[in-house]
Amino acid sequence: MDIESVKSEIERLTNDKSQTDATIVNLEKELIRLKQSSDMLSGALQTCNYFLQKFNNEVSEEKEEDV
Repeated sequence: MDIESVKSEIERLTNDKSQTDATIVNLEKELIRLKQSSDMLSGALQTCNYFLQKFNNEVSEEKEEDV
């Protein structure tokens, strides 16, 4: 192996590492965005379940009053 081959390999590996590091940074940002989205969806689901339970309780109370 000659010196030019080694230098070429170092340059290729350095570029690959830089691209990999950039991808990691982008994926970490995407992970944060997805976690925030998941938290918002969890909150929306919790709110919907609250209203559904409240509605079901009102319907049950109306049925008891009709009996």
